[in-house]
Amino acid sequence: MLHTSVPRVVRCLRGLGLEVARSSSGRLLLDESDLLAIRRRLGVAPDVPGLTRTESKVLAALSRAPVGLASGRAVSRRARVSPTAAGGAIEHLIARGLVLEEHRMAATGAAREARILRANLSAPEWPELAPALARIELPPLAPAAAGNRVPPRLRHLFWNVAPGQLATDEHGPFVARRLLQVGELEGLAWGAVHLEAGDWDHAGRARGLGPEQRALAANLAAAAR
Repeated sequence: MLHTSVPRVVRCLRGLGLEVARSSSGRLLLDESDLLAIRRRLGVAPDVPGLTRTESKVLAALSRAPVGLASGRAVSRRARVSPTAAGGAIEHLIARGLVLEEHRMAATGAAREARILRANLSAPEWPELAPALARIELPPLAPAAAGNRVPPRLRHLFWNVAPGQLATDEHGPFVARRLLQVGELEGLAWGAVHLEAGDWDHAGRARGLGPEQRALAANLAAAAR
């Protein structure tokens, strides 16, 4: 069911501190809540024909990043594989035409050229791979240490805002409103992870927003609950 090894499941149980019953023969007896906890921690990566386990997780991570990811390390973090393994998988996928590598200017406090990696949804193999990749469940990302502040790469969206207003724990509704007004995908993706439902609810009631923006706020609020 989990598409992983027994030792990995046992290590996960220990890491979660779960007390699991055993049968008379010593086998672990997992109930539904145990399986759900393990699934949330480890994710599920069914086999994808033609791809290694690492390649399938890397490609699944990139397919869920609408504007791409800016480094191999970012890919490894999203796919929950080691940076070395992710780097090898990325190169193989680029050679097969399943991943595209672009160089474009990125705003990260100062303009710089960044290597952007993204899934090639136009690849001939994509229609066949997409259903299998959709079944892969990646473990949730751990919150970033600076997750309560707008990160430097998004500061250009708040060009006329004082730094003190960029703390989401104090000014979440304001940050949410600006993200809705600008409509930049990377900003909205970050806000979907780091802002609370109440921030989106409050922002959606602000003046000056159109029906589409209010509907987006309602959807983001529902997803955050």
